[in-house]
Amino acid sequence: MASLSTQGVGSGLDIAGIVNKIMTIERQPWVKMGTAQVEMQAQLSAYGQLKSVVSQFQSAVSDLTDPAKFKAAKATSSDSKVMTASASAEASAGSYSIEVKRLAETHRLVAATTFANTNAAKVGATGDTMAITVGSKSFTVEIGNKTLDEIRTAINGATANTGVTASTIKDATGFHLSLSAKSTGSANLVTAKFHTLADPVTDQPDPFALATINTDRNASGAFTSADLDAELKLENTYSVTSSSNSVTDVISGLTLDLVTAGTVTVNVARDDGKIQSNVQSLISAYNAVFKLTSDLKGKVLSDERGSLLNIESQFRDALHVKSGNSSAFKFLAEIGVTNGANGTGLALNTTIFQEALKKDPEGVASMFTDPTSGAAVRFKAVAKSMLDAGGILPARETSMKARIDANSTARANLEYRLGRKEVALNKQFNTLDALIAGLNTTSSYLTTQLAQFTANNKA
Repeated sequence: MASLSTQGVGSGLDIAGIVNKIMTIERQPWVKMGTAQVEMQAQLSAYGQLKSVVSQFQSAVSDLTDPAKFKAAKATSSDSKVMTASASAEASAGSYSIEVKRLAETHRLVAATTFANTNAAKVGATGDTMAITVGSKSFTVEIGNKTLDEIRTAINGATANTGVTASTIKDATGFHLSLSAKSTGSANLVTAKFHTLADPVTDQPDPFALATINTDRNASGAFTSADLDAELKLENTYSVTSSSNSVTDVISGLTLDLVTAGTVTVNVARDDGKIQSNVQSLISAYNAVFKLTSDLKGKVLSDERGSLLNIESQFRDALHVKSGNSSAFKFLAEIGVTNGANGTGLALNTTIFQEALKKDPEGVASMFTDPTSGAAVRFKAVAKSMLDAGGILPARETSMKARIDANSTARANLEYRLGRKEVALNKQFNTLDALIAGLNTTSSYLTTQLAQFTANNKA
């Protein structure tokens, strides 16, 4: 709000200074509104942080409402250079002897027909086609009157290419077309058929003389698609084949990733470390909520302590009640989940927790997952109630936004009125300045006349 006048020319008054001092006093409510606006924006941001941290807590506890999280298993191979293994919750504890007799391999075809070059010599006549099948899926490319490079590009660039890579290789006799399946095993056997434009149905002779270069690995007397599969032997008794080197359907819950031929022992056990880590994630998320509420109570939301205490109270109420249906445990403290050193957060006594897992793993799981009294189930419900429409956090955000909008409108209106008042004050003081100037002129004239009159009388 700029001043409209400078020092009065008639009165000598500092009009600008006077008006500025008056307006400084008048603007104090406007300044306070600005300070309040900044504070409310900070509070709105703080509630946004609260929503975020409670949402993260909700995700952490949602994981622990799933009983499968307490059935985590780990698989260990005795020789990772032969095979690695991983386990899901469905895996049963045990030890398995597995011999990898051979790995699955990709089917490869190489042309016996040689070409002097890849970019000049043409194949067949215009309209000739090549139908390539990988497993049970086929696609067709036009090869007639094209060079090897053009045919390779057409195959690799076909939008319907179902899993084969074409390349050209060179030996002492010349250049050859090569086809290789992108995936391993008999399920991805590659075949090719050729047709002409005039007869798109009848199979024509193979202009490339494509032949399999994979070998007879199962000693059947000739190559068959079965030779592409991996072969395993379980417990020195059961033979298993697989099109993939990642075998998932041999032992329930186990994925076996084959590396090379050899024999290994795979041990499967409950992954107590993973279960502990999942519980620790819940505790960390819980502590993050309390750390933030504690920080905000002393700073940004010091005026909102009631709301923050309400949030903390809901979490504590969900914590300190009977959990699960175990006959061995009733409260989380009995499995090692206790109040932290500062009395607000939680801590995990890993020794007690591991002992509880060994004593009653299903009971520990029910402490969190029981649909009626599980701690994770209760926590999830508390977080949901806070975050859902009408919950405390959205409600406080809505209220804060309304206050911010109202304050912003009131401040804008006051700013307009202050501007008008400043204009009026400058006008009034300039009018006063003109009046004083007129009076000064009259005074000067009268003084001069009086002096002359006095002089004339003396004369």
